[in-house]
Amino acid sequence: MSQGVIARRYAKALISLAEKGKELEKTGQHFSELAEAYKNSAELREALSDTKVSTERKQGVLKEILSKIKAPALVDTFSRYLLAKRRIVLLPHIESAFNLLLQEKLGRIEARVTVAHELPTATVEKLEKSISGYSGKDVAISITIDPAIIGGIVTRIGSVVIDGSIHTQLNQIRQTIIRG
Repeated sequence: MSQGVIARRYAKALISLAEKGKELEKTGQHFSELAEAYKNSAELREALSDTKVSTERKQGVLKEILSKIKAPALVDTFSRYLLAKRRIVLLPHIESAFNLLLQEKLGRIEARVTVAHELPTATVEKLEKSISGYSGKDVAISITIDPAIIGGIVTRIGSVVIDGSIHTQLNQIRQTIIRG
């Protein structure tokens, strides 16, 4: 079974537990903090996944991290379960799947927008309203600046890509000319 499938199953279980306890956003925030700490520290990843490190030592390290982020009981128990089942290496994948499910539950989506230059605040607000109308959900936009697209905009909403960049349009024109 692939890591993505396993991670999604764990994420669904965590969402279900958080929903029962009415702690969706709180759980998501603390679980993301734990995943960030795991992703950003090679030493932590090695300590928690190395088979030569004792289980007691791993639990101690995890307990220390959880206390630093002031994790609620659900995140604490869930992460200890992952450690016990030797699935702690899936933590970043589970967090990613959890965040997607959480946004879906809360009626939100994330749109990743790529532009050639900085956009004025008013334009970003219009873009949010437009994407919100298109999707029917609240939208959080993350903007990336990439001068290679020359101009226009590339929008990614989940797996849907709307490419209105000048770079792509020029490539299409070039392909049309080549085909004759």
